[in-house]
Amino acid sequence: MSVESSDMITIPRAELDALRAEVRRLRREVGRTVAKRRAHVDDGPGDGAPTFSREELASVWGINE
Repeated sequence: MSVESSDMITIPRAELDALRAEVRRLRREVGRTVAKRRAHVDDGPGDGAPTFSREELASVWGINE
């Protein structure tokens, strides 16, 4: 891809760094929002999956005390 010099611009390094920091902040914010949404949608172990007590798991895994 070729770019003509009239299509190019320059910006101060500090402004570029600030823009990059803002993009990172926005990506983190979006990531948190998506994670919260997924957590609210997931019903967790109450969705029909079997649940076990510590004693039951220890017995099955053979690590009884």
